[in-house]
Amino acid sequence: MQIDESVSRYLVRRIEELGVGFVPFITGGAIMKIVDEIGQSKKIAWISPNHEQALSMMVDAYARLTGFGVGVVTSGPGGTNLITGIACAYYDSVPCLFITGQVGMFHVKGKRSVRQRGFQETDIFNLVKPITKYSVLLENPEDVRYEFEKAVYLAKSGRPGPVLIDVPYNVQREKINPDKLRRFSPPEKETPSNLDKIVSEVLYELKKAKKPLILAGGGVKTSFQDENLRKLTAKLNIPIATTWSATDIFPPSYRLYLGNVGRGGNHSAVKAIQESDLILGLGTRFTTKVIIDEKKFAKGTKIISVDADDGEMNESLVNISKKINIDLKDFLPALLKKAEKLSVKSWLDETALMKKNFKIDATRQYSQKYLSPYELINTLSDLLPDDAVIIPDCGCNLIWTVQAYKAKVGQSFFSAWGHSPMGYSFAASIGAWFARKKSPIIAIIGDGGMQMNIQELQTAVLNKIPVKVFVLNNRSYGNTKFAARDQFEGRSFGNEIGWGYEPPDYKKIAHAYGIKYMQIKNNKGLKDKLKAILKSRGPILADFNIDPEQYIFENTL
Repeated sequence: MQIDESVSRYLVRRIEELGVGFVPFITGGAIMKIVDEIGQSKKIAWISPNHEQALSMMVDAYARLTGFGVGVVTSGPGGTNLITGIACAYYDSVPCLFITGQVGMFHVKGKRSVRQRGFQETDIFNLVKPITKYSVLLENPEDVRYEFEKAVYLAKSGRPGPVLIDVPYNVQREKINPDKLRRFSPPEKETPSNLDKIVSEVLYELKKAKKPLILAGGGVKTSFQDENLRKLTAKLNIPIATTWSATDIFPPSYRLYLGNVGRGGNHSAVKAIQESDLILGLGTRFTTKVIIDEKKFAKGTKIISVDADDGEMNESLVNISKKINIDLKDFLPALLKKAEKLSVKSWLDETALMKKNFKIDATRQYSQKYLSPYELINTLSDLLPDDAVIIPDCGCNLIWTVQAYKAKVGQSFFSAWGHSPMGYSFAASIGAWFARKKSPIIAIIGDGGMQMNIQELQTAVLNKIPVKVFVLNNRSYGNTKFAARDQFEGRSFGNEIGWGYEPPDYKKIAHAYGIKYMQIKNNKGLKDKLKAILKSRGPILADFNIDPEQYIFENTL
């Protein structure tokens, strides 16, 4: 018979049973009991970051690599500081659980006509409802099993995403008998009865097409169907393009792979999309980043979309001919089983010619003063092993990295694709290390973005986390700088030196935190310098001198 235990101990035990081996927390008065239980756990590694926003991004990254993540913070500002990272997980369909402390139930405002009843009380579970799959205030200790199991189930099922349980402090301390707790009974998973028919119809359309093309998106990654997609593409023997969120599935050298679509993608992929007569979209949302121009995108092309979220298909910016609302975990294995080699030799010859324009050459004429970001990323991709984790941030550094990086099968390459906040990549790299401690972890970030979570340098140093932080320092918010100049007669408020922005001296910052520092001023000796960075023990901040006027390459239709 189970001995009574506290709600806090019960929650931590259930997290252990999920196999989650890393739980970052930031303590506070309303969460101390759960924090104490995590600290005593023999199965969970923990760290205490220096900002809840960074913590939420660590959880997000850990979940992307392992399948599920958990983070714990206190009430009020602790909970509200999570919001940016929760949004990252929501928009990119990343399953994770956030547990927040709350004031005791006696002090919870509820429906009272006051703004706040308890100190540091915030109605966090209602605040995050638009960016979570489920959020709940755990009012009754006897409901802890039901709510925990429901939250975890919803986070992982269908289109995945984050969930939140808000636990009042008095509830955390309550004793319960686990054997008598109400359980959550998830609905039985049903494989669509017409799956075989759906697969046959898709194969019929593929065989009928003269220029078929697969467009794979982030849904392939969140359903962990990378290998099945590689097998399917080879079996069908037709070209494939990806969105940014699926960019690490195929190496650029693969003969059927045409690269990334979209404004910042590969010209070969964009051209093939426009020339195709059938697109099989797998887990892609056909957003503005993908289609460039909804009035010109793939005109006259039949589009079949397979997605776990029918809302994305029903509200699509493009005309979808056939909508298949099904989980790729069910669809791709079934399609692979029945797939046959298609006879599209002339189309393959045509796309092979397109692929000659795969590589993006958007570099400027460089003086010895600066380093080419394209040369940097291209060289880095040659040096990194098959198990490396590469996390670019946002803006120019993200675009340069996606355009120039040559992924290898086995590597993980991701960013917060949908929400894309500055500062994500560095915080995420810490969470990634706890998921892949034997792999090189590379954060690629701008000089502006680095300041958004710069306090986590202390977290990396304190916990001896050997992330390699590549600051692509163009001394500006490059992406918005160029747009502002174009739209506002050359004005660029808040974007660059002389207009209200100026980066810090990163050498002095590295010294203050006691972290290794290296500055790379130009392309000279780049390969050897990168080798030295990658071989260095412990965390390192590498400061790359990028031309402030280095532009980005973009496609048009």
